[in-house]
Amino acid sequence: MECREIREIISAYVDGEALPKEARQVEEHLGECAECRTAEKGMRALGVAVARTEGAVPPDFRENLFARLEKEELLPKRRSIFVYSLRWAAVPLAAAAALALFVLSSREPVRDLSPTTLRPPQVSSTGEPLSPEDREIVANLEILEDPDLFNEPEIEEMEIFFPSSQQRG
Repeated sequence: MECREIREIISAYVDGEALPKEARQVEEHLGECAECRTAEKGMRALGVAVARTEGAVPPDFRENLFARLEKEELLPKRRSIFVYSLRWAAVPLAAAAALALFVLSSREPVRDLSPTTLRPPQVSSTGEPLSPEDREIVANLEILEDPDLFNEPEIEEMEIFFPSSQQRG
């Protein structure tokens, strides 16, 4: 393992939180690398120094610390909550605007589907000859009036007809 990867594990190793496999890797690496041994000794010394520290933290410590950090411009600039709320609201607002545009821009009027408006067209009884399309419609009226006829198979098997010059033998 490289020093960069081991240094991430050394802190857990010093605190006794490393997994056994990681602890073995750290010990092997510390046996070979003087820089990482120095870093490990420094972390142990820091842990001992923190453990020896006595005394209470003053009640205004946090406020003083943040005031000093802001004074020295070490904290990132605070952003307004409005900026974040506008970002989160932008997607739903855009979706609502697109839906409104779609609904308002449709040009097809709403059709009245009441039974009084759905009447079959009136056929004139003037005796005019029927067009070929009208004849086909009249011929298929039985099928159109009885949907169960669509479910009955008329052709049992599919037959393929070849021209006489291309018949297969």
